[in-house]
Amino acid sequence: MNQTSLYWKRSLQVLFGVVLAVIIGLVSGRFWAASAFEVRLLHTNDHHAHLEPVEMGENETLGGISKRKTLIDRLREESDRANQPLLLLDAGDVFQGTLYFNTYQGQADGKFYNALNYDAMTLGNHEFDQGQEVLRNFIEESKFSIVSANLDIESSSPLSGWVKPWIILKKKGQNIGILGLTTPETMTMAEVGEGVEFLDPVQAAQQAVNELTQEGVNKIIALTHLGITEDLELARQVDGIDVIIGGHSHTRVGDMPEAVYPYPIVEKTPNGQPVLVVTDWEWGKYLGDLNVRFDRQGHLQNWEGNLHPVSDEISANPQFQAILKTFSQPIQKLKSKVIGETPIKLNGDRPYIRREQTNLGTLLGEALLVKTARNQTEIAITNGGGIRGSIAAGEITIGDILEAFPFPNTVIEVDLTGKQIKELLEYGVSQVDKLDGCFPQVAGMRLDWQADLPVGSRMLRVDTRQGDGSYLPLDLERNYRVVTSSFLFKGGDGYTLLSEGKNVVDTGYLISDTLIEYIRDRDSDGSHYRAAEG
Repeated sequence: MNQTSLYWKRSLQVLFGVVLAVIIGLVSGRFWAASAFEVRLLHTNDHHAHLEPVEMGENETLGGISKRKTLIDRLREESDRANQPLLLLDAGDVFQGTLYFNTYQGQADGKFYNALNYDAMTLGNHEFDQGQEVLRNFIEESKFSIVSANLDIESSSPLSGWVKPWIILKKKGQNIGILGLTTPETMTMAEVGEGVEFLDPVQAAQQAVNELTQEGVNKIIALTHLGITEDLELARQVDGIDVIIGGHSHTRVGDMPEAVYPYPIVEKTPNGQPVLVVTDWEWGKYLGDLNVRFDRQGHLQNWEGNLHPVSDEISANPQFQAILKTFSQPIQKLKSKVIGETPIKLNGDRPYIRREQTNLGTLLGEALLVKTARNQTEIAITNGGGIRGSIAAGEITIGDILEAFPFPNTVIEVDLTGKQIKELLEYGVSQVDKLDGCFPQVAGMRLDWQADLPVGSRMLRVDTRQGDGSYLPLDLERNYRVVTSSFLFKGGDGYTLLSEGKNVVDTGYLISDTLIEYIRDRDSDGSHYRAAEG
């Protein structure tokens, strides 16, 4: 063979090798691309029986189960067109917060959740508010899985066999593990009853991950009702979790107003793998939407997060609206239900409630102390601006309470020093000449103050009530367990100092519901006159 022929032969061999390499590369690339897996995660948390839209300001609402249905249907259609699997998940506290729960014990919410085709939910602390039988009834009617890995449920419990530590969902041939976690604080925040214990969430999560891994699952989602701080710690302590969808702390994220965290939050597991932490505030005001892509080994490759406000721009689903109307009719009747009576006017008029202690302000404070007595609360501090009307002498209806206390504020517990409490009270009386809403309405305390003294020096004496009914001077060095409203705790009416307190618990109980319960219970034992007179 001459040199020219040899040259061409070798050139063809090189060319063939290059072409073969390109083909192999393309095929390999297609293989690796095909082995990647994408899934869309829609999520909610802390629904708290808010089936109707929540008023956010003048002519503005967020939320509403009928609008949530419209939004979810639209997003599902998008995913179907893209041939992308989708999961709809909830991080707990579907129970408690409106008259829908008082009336239907979670069954109304469950009906809508079934119709929305939720895939899984973890248990929040408020799921235990009415005991295990009510919760079991909810689970029995649910068409989606209920998961919580840190519950130790005895065979004697009504919940035995109804709560799974984790589940495996199969989408497009891929297994996705979903585990649940519930805050151990539930034991002191709800009527849990016998036969249920709460284990350490971190240890329970690692055990669940290990069990899922043994089942061949390499994509794991944790549905948690622990709070954002605990979620971030969980991400840092447990290997194997890819996404944490949380609730309990009602945390604002992303582009929500006053948000302090991004959406999603990106943390690192102990072995250095990324883990995404998400939540979406409360009451169905937003819908979380997280797209994630896994490689062949189940590691997160990339992700994209979106938060959808359930705003007035979204039309209500007519079928859901029709169902909601049937549920709401008894609610309207309930609002006219008589819960007690008062021989005197309960004064919530603006010129009084914003410049002096009134019997309605005292009544509210006493109700808050009774509701949180199990946690040894001693002092109640609310604001006159949160009371929007009086209740006339005579019968008291639920509607009367809701008109006087129209805001959906929840009951907060917090530890404060005596010094901090005195500072709060000084601030509260600092703008009395303006009839400002910050004027403090209290219980468990007696205040002696003088309006014509300099601001910051008006509080002459503060006494705190003891267990035997006697009073002692406020101890500036001592810690006190204080009960207040979520509005004030978040700095409403200028009460920014409250957020500096320790051991904060958002009970989730509505202020209005707490007062309704207090009046109703005292009317049933014939003591409503004493309660009314404060």
